[in-house]
Amino acid sequence: MQLSWLKRSSTRIFYLLAAVVFLPALEIHPPQQITTPTDPQPTVGAPVFYDLSNFLPNFVGCGGQTATINNALYEQRILELVNDERARVILPPLKRVNQLDIAARYHAADLQQDNYFNHDTYDRIGGSLQKTCNWDTRLSSYYTGWSAIGENIAAGYGSPEAAMAGWMNSTGHRANILSSSFWEMGVGYSEGGGDYYRYYVQDFGKRNAIYPLIINQDDTSATSQTVSLFIYGTWNQMRLRNNIESWSGWLPFSNNLSWQLPPTSGNHTVSVELTKPGSSASSSDTIYLNLPSQPELGNLPEIISFTYSIPDQFLWPASIVLTPQNVGNSATLNWQLTSDKTWLEVDPTSGNTPGSSTITPVGFSNDTVATLSGTVTVIITSPPGVAGSPDTIIVHLSVVNSSIWRSYLPMLSSGSP
Repeated sequence: MQLSWLKRSSTRIFYLLAAVVFLPALEIHPPQQITTPTDPQPTVGAPVFYDLSNFLPNFVGCGGQTATINNALYEQRILELVNDERARVILPPLKRVNQLDIAARYHAADLQQDNYFNHDTYDRIGGSLQKTCNWDTRLSSYYTGWSAIGENIAAGYGSPEAAMAGWMNSTGHRANILSSSFWEMGVGYSEGGGDYYRYYVQDFGKRNAIYPLIINQDDTSATSQTVSLFIYGTWNQMRLRNNIESWSGWLPFSNNLSWQLPPTSGNHTVSVELTKPGSSASSSDTIYLNLPSQPELGNLPEIISFTYSIPDQFLWPASIVLTPQNVGNSATLNWQLTSDKTWLEVDPTSGNTPGSSTITPVGFSNDTVATLSGTVTVIITSPPGVAGSPDTIIVHLSVVNSSIWRSYLPMLSSGSP
């Protein structure tokens, strides 16, 4: 690699480098330098100050140190863009793993701190750069047991989307991103200081005897219980479970399948056990399920009671008004009411929130002491799957041979006489 790239220039140029290694033979793609249109820059920007020593340790040697996360959103966005590109050509997603993240962050921070641009690792000593180790040696110090590794780096791009466009427009970088030899990846980003201010690193890999399970293309969150799973490898059977719940039965193996998460918001881990003659493995992945507010039927009593006095020929109360409500969100619920007794009149029998229905005892024997029981059932006809539906309300009617005591309270008011 030519160190002439390390010289500063008054013209800002965006750079990309790619490298890849496969076992048993060692192959390093030569670095490729490309120039892309610069991102729009303001004519005058606000003055800024960046004291690198406040953010990064003094990185020296061939890796082994851990850099702080500079921009987690940028890193995750790079992963999402990579898996989007792979999906376009019907390739499985890559699983983001901590070992490659740490390796990529170290190199991005080292490029920034020592102000150079190369896959191999350098230290700036006395103002000049001295090579410390090859890139694959540095990467192997974080990511062990690999059968294939690769790396893309970029500098100067103003956003993850711009960096990805540069990589995808370069044959060598595109080959790394779309390689079927890689199953895992890590992302590093660092900004502030250096000739190019922003530094991006993608590290790719595949490890022996590691078979990643990936939920929803390794997104950080989902808004639906139904998610997609991809499982690497070739197996005969598999069984899965959510969190620490019971395992499913053994199923024929499939790389792609749809899976149902529990109906609660929060982190959920999907685990898989894999078998074939003479071999077995296990894997897992975690995603945050952020369920939107769900419609729920509510505002209904458990029991309704009526009393009829034979001597007074008086029903108390004369009727009950039911007002089904959506207590989960603001969506309109279409409801239907039914009764299981002919002496229970429901009017109307259907409607939608916030409408009401009146329940009235009618046609019962009003000259015989008795206790009658029935039910009124509220069912949401649409939308489907509303929590709390159906809701069955117990109705009691007591026919008594005594008077119903009614109390009247005087109304008090104040004002001018």
